[in-house]
Amino acid sequence: MLYRDIGLDRPVSALSLGSWNTFSRLSRRECAGLLSLAVERGINLFDVGYYWDKPDTEEAFAAAMRTAGLRREQYMLALKLWLWNYPEQSLAEQAKASLRRLDVDHVDVVMVSRPTPEVDFAAFCEEVDALVRAGIARAWGVTNWEPEQIEAACAVLNGRSPCLVQLQYNVARRNVVEDARYARLFASGQSALCAAFVLEGGILAGHLDRDRVNPSDFARGERPRERNIARDAGGVREQIRASQPRLREIARAFGASAAQLAIAFTLTNPATATALIGVTKTTNLEENLGALRLLDSQQEWLPLLESLRVTAAHPRLFDPVKHE
Repeated sequence: MLYRDIGLDRPVSALSLGSWNTFSRLSRRECAGLLSLAVERGINLFDVGYYWDKPDTEEAFAAAMRTAGLRREQYMLALKLWLWNYPEQSLAEQAKASLRRLDVDHVDVVMVSRPTPEVDFAAFCEEVDALVRAGIARAWGVTNWEPEQIEAACAVLNGRSPCLVQLQYNVARRNVVEDARYARLFASGQSALCAAFVLEGGILAGHLDRDRVNPSDFARGERPRERNIARDAGGVREQIRASQPRLREIARAFGASAAQLAIAFTLTNPATATALIGVTKTTNLEENLGALRLLDSQQEWLPLLESLRVTAAHPRLFDPVKHE
């Protein structure tokens, strides 16, 4: 396993595990087995949170950790914080509720959602910083923030930067992360990239039928095929589906699976500290770990992936309460 220092108690593993539609899809025994294998193979960061359609995720994760017998010092936690009920529910109240469900006394990183224009930005940043000063989290990170917002937050907090910036980044959706604005941010070395949506919800691995079911449709009884995935920012999903056979063909030429090559791509970016994967099977976890061996030959296969590039967009702000 490769590791990178991002200012936490220990370096973070190149692959991290979790997020939406992962832990809550498994039985306690299955989840415990997955977590045990992940830690055994060197993964030390797990992404958790309260999800609108999987509200038991944190409890499921905590129960599986107890079953696996893994000690808190063996892993780190990145906790998602949302703004769905903010400011009526403060960030501290939300985080403390998650700590209770997770049965832990702190997380390593709070991953804070992008604030809306009507939020008092300076006060919001101070509230995030207070979570760290109170020991609720060891550090802070952000999900889908614009580079200008991150720079503004650093100014408010006297240079205290988010250690992780989680953005959608995969072999097709790369233009947002590789934009000059983010490139300047990451070049400073103060923040690192947590690559998310690295397999486009599994589509790049060959699960071509997967798509989004929005909260309003979910409330009416519509259910996703296999699993729900993120919204299609920029309307490029059909292009990505169409390109998957080419990805598979290139991967096969290097003795790899499409999933392995797609994950390896995200790790070639110097900004990437960790790539977030959402596997639920130990066999798929072992397969994903095989992506690391491809990095030695990246000069051979990286140019071949240029044809898969699409022009994506930054995800819009999401609020399941408003069914958006």
